[in-house]
Amino acid sequence: MNPAATTSYDIAFWLLDRARAEDSYLQPRALQCLLFLAQAHYAAAYRGRRLMPSVFVIDDAGPYDPNLYRMLENGRPEITQFPIDKAVAVFLDAVWRRYRHDDALRLEQIVSRAGAKEKAVQLRKGAEITTAAMRRMFAPEKAATQRAPAEKRPAPVAEGRKPLLSQPINREKVPEMAADPAGPRVLTSHTGRKVTVTSWTPARAVKPE
Repeated sequence: MNPAATTSYDIAFWLLDRARAEDSYLQPRALQCLLFLAQAHYAAAYRGRRLMPSVFVIDDAGPYDPNLYRMLENGRPEITQFPIDKAVAVFLDAVWRRYRHDDALRLEQIVSRAGAKEKAVQLRKGAEITTAAMRRMFAPEKAATQRAPAEKRPAPVAEGRKPLLSQPINREKVPEMAADPAGPRVLTSHTGRKVTVTSWTPARAVKPE
């Protein structure tokens, strides 16, 4: 996957020009940290794609691109500068606004905290921080999602069968309703005769008109 910018110099010059436009002095190590953070955030946002063709290592003072650092060691060199893509400029603007008030020490602390579990950051001594490590360090945090309780749904119907409620009722299997317990009953008298008895209901009193 090709880097978004043709050269790393164009990214460095963009940051230097932005600082100068705001009457701000960008320390050499602060510039290197900003370049690293731009590369790392871009890799995290765009699935490992590099913002620029740079290799970053880290020492006790923080991350830096050895080639860019040596080139800018004595000031800004006189080389041809090319405009960067508009989308890249928008991305760099976001990085600048986020970190513009942080000095080199503060930026190094941000990188150290983000890479606390990365071997290169722990080792230092010029160890390379790979793009994959950058992506892990600054990947957007995924909020833990809790599964909502499953909705109660009707039980699945076996293929070739209709739902229970749609099947015709087999009348032969439906038991007859029991007789009303308050209805007529057949009892045996003291003489052995079968007699039918009903429950006694008192007569209603008629109110005089």
